[in-house]
Amino acid sequence: MDPSDRYCFSPILRWNPEVENYFIKAYGADHFSIISKALTRPSSYSCVRVNTLKSTSDAVIEKLLEIIKEKGFDGDCHGKEGSGTNENVGSPLEESLKNGPIVKCQIPGLEYVLFVKGTGPHMIDYGYVPGAPPKEVIVSRKCAEAVLRGAQVFVPGVMACSAHVEKGDTVAVSAAIEQRNPNGGWAIGITRGTVLQGLQTDPYYFERNGLYIGQGTATMSRAGLFRASKGIAVDMNNRVFRLPSFYDVLEGEIFLQNLPSIVTAHALDPQKGERILDMCAAPGGKTTAIAILMKDEGELVALDRSHNKVQDIQKLAAEMSLTCITTYKLDVLKAIRQRNEADDINTNQSSNSLWFHEEKASSSTAEGFNLDKTCEDNVSNAIENGGTYVSKADIRKAKRRMRNGPGRNQCVGGRVENSKGFYPDSFDRVLLDAPCSALGLRPRLFVGEVTIDSLKKHATYQRRMFDQAVKLVRPGGVIVYSTCTINPGENEALVRYALDTYKFLSLASQNPRIGGPGLVGSFESPNGRTEEWLRPGEEEFVQRFDPSSSLDTIGFFIAKFSVGSKDV
Repeated sequence: MDPSDRYCFSPILRWNPEVENYFIKAYGADHFSIISKALTRPSSYSCVRVNTLKSTSDAVIEKLLEIIKEKGFDGDCHGKEGSGTNENVGSPLEESLKNGPIVKCQIPGLEYVLFVKGTGPHMIDYGYVPGAPPKEVIVSRKCAEAVLRGAQVFVPGVMACSAHVEKGDTVAVSAAIEQRNPNGGWAIGITRGTVLQGLQTDPYYFERNGLYIGQGTATMSRAGLFRASKGIAVDMNNRVFRLPSFYDVLEGEIFLQNLPSIVTAHALDPQKGERILDMCAAPGGKTTAIAILMKDEGELVALDRSHNKVQDIQKLAAEMSLTCITTYKLDVLKAIRQRNEADDINTNQSSNSLWFHEEKASSSTAEGFNLDKTCEDNVSNAIENGGTYVSKADIRKAKRRMRNGPGRNQCVGGRVENSKGFYPDSFDRVLLDAPCSALGLRPRLFVGEVTIDSLKKHATYQRRMFDQAVKLVRPGGVIVYSTCTINPGENEALVRYALDTYKFLSLASQNPRIGGPGLVGSFESPNGRTEEWLRPGEEEFVQRFDPSSSLDTIGFFIAKFSVGSKDV
């Protein structure tokens, strides 16, 4: 085999045949082939959002240039002689990025967004000699996708390694992609710690053809790679795609975020003083973008059903010094609070008041306060001020917290509030960035597990969440729906469902509008089921970001709805 055929990066996405036929119907065979290729590669630039409440674009550019120079990435950003270039030429970003490694976005209203240039794909000489293949490290598919976006190879991502690798050795890094098992499942088929000989007898020797993502220096011996539990395993100093990493850089001043996600926050058009809901908020990128557009004035409620993810949102909001964000742990399918339920608003106020006094009392214990009396007085005051009855059991728990401290999850900055939901028509604007099949994320090296049934399940779940959003937004309000998938069943079909089900909803124009039109038409499956998409005239109201377009973004979809009178 010609080593140039093996030691390169030219992955091919292998789709489930039914899914492939579905997407060919939506996009056409040639266009879908181009989309599939684009999905396997990262964008040619990193998109950075500046926190304009704490800094300016010019100040951040100056700081990032210094960081890039210190990390030795400056030359890569400008490109090297003989290096590859990203195949998405003709992009409106392409001309801008010729002016330097970091430039401001030229789209009106998005001047606080910065583009940091990367390069690739690069041809890498792995030092192949007939009969003496290079030393190699195989990493998991998810690790490889992260490396293609600029990350290092960390110890947990290493799956297999050549024999006799020592600290300081140069190694070729390749990706292990899931393969079909005899039982019908998917697995990489490599036991962690497998010794590689670089021969055809190695596990998945042929499957790794065209899946070499770069070259690096081993930071520990082979034995160390499989004994350590954390740390960098391979320092990637020669990558197929070179994008600067801004991990833990300028925290609070910048946030690394895809361009369509930033556009989504603008499409919502949040205003100061409004009450806004972000239904699926983690990790908080869109939440903080909305808060900044609101000038941190108003109330932005951010939900997630995971305790840890809610804490991540809190941490990000704190880093960015944003105070208008209120977080709750809540399953959005249970977000509606019925009018006939007990009104816990005063109870929550009483609990918050009690919590404040507990903190104050616990900090004053050494000064001789009577904790039992303090707690009982706080409860009495809460009831007198309109709160509801607090049981003796709650008082005993409060006393224990006062004596023993707030506990691990209730410490300052780590407390997560549960919510029983919200009354209908409670919000001026609602963002539903729905959990989806994520078929627009880049780079993506494996899609074999995606089936027509799994896509349908995503669509059904999204409709249920959208039903909640419709109930929570007030008449005259706005709903923005977005996904990071190329699947029309989760995008255009959701819009069709929304417009056909809720006659008081109408599509609204978006600003800025830089994405392409939506898909018009329908799909009829072999079993006779028809999936309706957009109708003529509706396609220009939505924004579809094609990963193969000149914008070179992830695949993404945005729809904006105006809410009329619900009495209709």
